[in-house]
Amino acid sequence: MLEDKKNDVKSILTTILSYASKLTLILLFVFMFIGRMNPARISKVMNTNVSLVKSALYFKGYTSDLVALQNAKKAESSNSELENLAETSGDSFDDYYSNFAAMVADTSAYDMAGGLDDDDEEETASGKIKVRSYKKEWAAFKAAHSQIANAVEKAHKYSIFTLAAILICVIGLYLSCGTNKIRKIGYLVICAGAVLVSLSMIPYGYAYDLLAGSLDSLEVSPIPPAGIAGFISFSIITFALALALFVIEKAPEGQKSELKATPFQITYRLLALLLFILLFIPGANPARISLNISRNVSLFTSGFSYGTYVRNMERILVRGWLPSSVMRIAYFSSLLACLGILACGVGSCISVGNNKLKRYAHISIFAGSALSFVSMFGIVHAYNLITSSENVERIEPLEPSTVPMYCILLALICICAVISYIKTPAPEKDEKPAIEAPLQLFLMILPFLILVFIFAYLPLWGWRYAFFDYNAGDTLSMDAWVGWKWFKAPFENAATRNDIIRVLRNTLAMSGLGIATSWLPMVFAIFLSEIKNQTSKKIIQTLTTIPNFISWVLVYAIAFCIFGTEGFISSLMVNSGLWERGKNMLMGDSFIWVKMWLWGTWKGLGWSAIMYIAAISGIDQQLYEAATVDGAGRFQKMWHITLPELFPTYIVLLILSVSNILSNGMDQYLVFKNPTNKNPIEVLDLYVYQLSFGQGSSNNIPFSTVVSMFKSLVSVVLLFITNRVSKLIRGSSIF
Repeated sequence: MLEDKKNDVKSILTTILSYASKLTLILLFVFMFIGRMNPARISKVMNTNVSLVKSALYFKGYTSDLVALQNAKKAESSNSELENLAETSGDSFDDYYSNFAAMVADTSAYDMAGGLDDDDEEETASGKIKVRSYKKEWAAFKAAHSQIANAVEKAHKYSIFTLAAILICVIGLYLSCGTNKIRKIGYLVICAGAVLVSLSMIPYGYAYDLLAGSLDSLEVSPIPPAGIAGFISFSIITFALALALFVIEKAPEGQKSELKATPFQITYRLLALLLFILLFIPGANPARISLNISRNVSLFTSGFSYGTYVRNMERILVRGWLPSSVMRIAYFSSLLACLGILACGVGSCISVGNNKLKRYAHISIFAGSALSFVSMFGIVHAYNLITSSENVERIEPLEPSTVPMYCILLALICICAVISYIKTPAPEKDEKPAIEAPLQLFLMILPFLILVFIFAYLPLWGWRYAFFDYNAGDTLSMDAWVGWKWFKAPFENAATRNDIIRVLRNTLAMSGLGIATSWLPMVFAIFLSEIKNQTSKKIIQTLTTIPNFISWVLVYAIAFCIFGTEGFISSLMVNSGLWERGKNMLMGDSFIWVKMWLWGTWKGLGWSAIMYIAAISGIDQQLYEAATVDGAGRFQKMWHITLPELFPTYIVLLILSVSNILSNGMDQYLVFKNPTNKNPIEVLDLYVYQLSFGQGSSNNIPFSTVVSMFKSLVSVVLLFITNRVSKLIRGSSIF
């Protein structure tokens, strides 16, 4: 018995250590794509988007900012020479022209300032651009600034070493998913990779010292390498966990040493899902190769809507500053990338089938990842064409910094698909493609889950505005970072605090009225089901359901025609002599909460009753027959049978209503709001809308984001509380 407990504890400990080691390895892998964690970024001139992957695999992207700085300085010095030429040439025109000729003869200055060699000349007449060789530019930079170039090249080599060390850890991770000796070898490989990652961090300090000690006139603003502590810490933790697993785990006797396909299948499915999500994130769009392209354009839009993609580039294309073929290359490459990623997604979905479908899935994933991988080079080529254009300053090229990330992810997907293809048993000759029934149902609901993620969870990325001083149209940067400033605003400003209290009071009051009368649709459904005349029943249900499909703008128009100054009631009262003149009964704040509740009830009563009507149709009719035999009347059957059967449905809807108590809509209150009732009618959603889009509210976007975050968190907490209360009282709940 004691031995079994020890084995159980050992098994639990092994599982915990295994998941912890995988988590730390995943974090190390993610660090490679975070620019602020890149130890190879040893100069402030380098963009913060320069990640470790980019430093290792994309030398031009890693060093282009330094070359651009040198070219800008050369151009500035050339302009200064032209401006001061008259002052330094003397009084004689002969001296002036001789000095000018001597300066023009020095073509190296022009070449370093961004000029083109004869063999790199642009063919602007034919609309073609020849890409400049970056090797020549870097060679010129290295000749002019040897110490800076030496330090940067060393940092580049160290980043390759770090990248290789992390990939060794990743290889060990896959080996550790095997059995027997392969699992043990995997732990040793992880330990070796972790040690190499730690050792690779040491030379970055040397590269920084070389750059900081440079006596070059080019100001590159050296900065100490960032992220070294993070890489070392996680590599040490990974090493300790892998070593502990190597010591603790013992292979079962008689077990074969083999590497299964399951880890590779899980990997390419997760990565395919990640790439699919990146399709819709504008900030991860590699096809945005110019600042003139809208920053709200995602890779999906770039590939499937050429008009939207080049909408802000029309002036550049019309004036001939850039041939349209360049943007066509970028568009076509984006389309291929989207199709390839979608092929990876389709392959990942059908890979849950039998071996026959797995073969088709692996082929689809391999082809899709290869297609997307190649398309990334098309995007880079289009970017290089832009940077080689003679109108580069007007086009404002933007480096596709996310291309290395896409290439790494696509390469991993491709490798995992190939290995899984090899490891998956060959299907039998007469085997037909098939997927198990539960997985078929999951694949059927998957598109809806994706839509829910895109429209419900992906927008949560906008919560980051709460931590910045953001104005509409600005670009987020760490310069505008303010931390918890907007979270403290309600507690520091009395006026803001009073507004929030007032808005919360209005919201809770009107939502409370709705919750207190949430039984009305159920009662309406019960009485409606008791109508025996089917024609009358359908007419009543139709008339009470139609208002739900009428917009609140039209509802207000109806209300204005009835209760306005010249509306039906005012005209009737004036014509009858009871009133001297018409009255606008929509003005004023008396009983405004009750009025809004009445309008909402009229609009949603029939629609809310549909679910109860469906529940009533599912009640066993034998219960009514038995009650009739026992002598029960119509109201007794409604009270003792229909109502108890509907009560579980009512509780579920009540729980959802309580959880959404702070989300009672905005349209109704926006259209009914006027100067006489704006204070008691302003609910939380309307308050957020006014903060974000009201007159002069561009500076309130961060604060409105904070209020929205608060509302969402409170709703989630209320959902769990009401669900728990329901479980304690009734013994059942939603989840």
